[in-house]
Amino acid sequence: MHKPKKSKLLGLIGGVSWTSTLEYYKRFNQQVYLARGGYESARLLLTSVNFAEILALQQAGDSDLEAEFLIRELLRLERGGADCALICSNTTNKTIDALRKAVSVPLISLPESVAVEARRLGIRRLGLLGTSYTMYGSFYRECLESHGLAVSVPEKQLGSQIHNIIYEELVKGAVLQRSAEVVDAACTAFAAAGVDTVVLGCTELPLLRSKLKTSSTLLDTIDIHIARALNFAYATN
Repeated sequence: MHKPKKSKLLGLIGGVSWTSTLEYYKRFNQQVYLARGGYESARLLLTSVNFAEILALQQAGDSDLEAEFLIRELLRLERGGADCALICSNTTNKTIDALRKAVSVPLISLPESVAVEARRLGIRRLGLLGTSYTMYGSFYRECLESHGLAVSVPEKQLGSQIHNIIYEELVKGAVLQRSAEVVDAACTAFAAAGVDTVVLGCTELPLLRSKLKTSSTLLDTIDIHIARALNFAYATN
């Protein structure tokens, strides 16, 4: 008879947005089942926030209030018994240094997870796609560069198109071929500059993956985040 392997409890802050949180939940359980078989599924504790609230803080550039908002959710996960926590969003990892000082539960950073995976794969140069906050802010680039990675971003007009696709379509569940073509164009521009590995640095961008035609190597940040979390969950105590 199949004997289940004990897993730590993984705490998730979701709802940022709900479309990518659905992907996290599905892929967590798929990966556990594929790795362990039987009737195994992931041990998850989810707090799902109202995306409109956190988006308003991001648009206002109020990182302090954004951190306070996230700390409340992390403390909720701590009280619920989570052994670690993940924020299911690239952009919303930008205050992670402040969050780590405020809570005791370990946080699995998405940018750090991407950097570790890129180094494991022997990659040195990355193109970064995501929201404008992620592409043109400092937090993601500095994390990747601290691991010895060179980072390129699209020119501002193309980056603005991708930002709008995320917020006006993907977070609302609209997955359109014409939007995949914009992402393909960004990958083509990176390749022309000698960068053939691209980070899908927004957890909504993988929703377009089946429609993309690029030959670039794509780093799916949902899969990378989940893999690191499951390594933690099943590590020997």
